[in-house]
Parts: sequence; structure tokens; C-alpha cells
Amino acid sequence: MTWEAFKDANRLLWMDKRRLVPANWSNEEIESMADRCFMRLWGNHESVYREAGFEEAFNKQFKKYIKN
Repeated sequence: MTWEAFKDANRLLWMDKRRLVPANWSNEEIESMADRCFMRLWGNHESVYREAGFEEAFNKQFKKYIKN
């Protein structure tokens, strides 16, 4: 899984459940979760407002992996 796909999967989970992907999930689990979150968010025009706070939470949790 690429870094961009991982970040997008985290964004979908954040928008759906307001949490980030646990560190012990496999790539297959992350991809499956992202598909389910995408289906739940599809057509929800208010979901864009649920993205607030994602960048801060993602950067805090994964700061050791982020290249500056």
C-alpha cells in the first residue's frame, strides 16, 4: 500500500468514525475498511465537513513516518 493510499484510507475512516487506522491492521484490513467507509460516505454531501481535524490527528499519530 502506498503512503497516499494509506493516508486516504485514514481520511475515510476519520470521516466515518472519527478515528485513525490502528497500527496493527494489515493492508488487506485497511483496504476492506476503506471500501466500506467509502460506501457509507457515498452521496453524503455533508461528509466533507467531517474532515475537520484529520490533518492534525494524522500528523500527530504518524509524525515519525512523515517526510518533511
